[in-house]
Amino acid sequence: MTKKRKILLLIYAIVIILILIFILFIAPDTMFTDDIDIDFELPKTDTKEFMDYQKQQEHLLQKNYNYEYVLLDSMGKKSYQFNCEGKREGQFESGTCTLPENISYTQDNRKDAYKLIDSNYLEPSYIFDLLTDIKPEEAKYQESREYTYKIKIKDLDTDVIVITDLDNITKIIINNAYMNYILKFSDVKY
Repeated sequence: MTKKRKILLLIYAIVIILILIFILFIAPDTMFTDDIDIDFELPKTDTKEFMDYQKQQEHLLQKNYNYEYVLLDSMGKKSYQFNCEGKREGQFESGTCTLPENISYTQDNRKDAYKLIDSNYLEPSYIFDLLTDIKPEEAKYQESREYTYKIKIKDLDTDVIVITDLDNITKIIINNAYMNYILKFSDVKY
């Protein structure tokens, strides 16, 4: 390389370095963004509101839903576990249990299927009557709510937790030292 080329390359490198230093450290950001209109707004989403809790209770009390029961009951001398599912359409009901025994039932022989436990605690109307005049603790999440009630069942401190989605009551949990009832509801029609 000739001496003239080396000097030219050195001047060229110094100019590039000076331009980079100017761009990175000296020039204000607005010098490069004045003409650009950038909109950083988040897209708007439709936020759906929770249906009124009283309305959700009324819908469940119309008895048009599918259900699944997972029950553990030790209130008597023995412990019983129930796994049942069924459907209610007004006064008509049909269901099956796989525990404590395999049995199918309708509204006519339902009491036989649940004769080992107090089946009142499977009725939303009975449960809601127990909760009347009790103020719950409410926990609200993005798409669900939990209402926790503190009550006494046969002198035992009991938690009754009512869980809702945006539209319906989906689960009722009754829990104390001797009973753990999980009542799940789906396809609630009104």
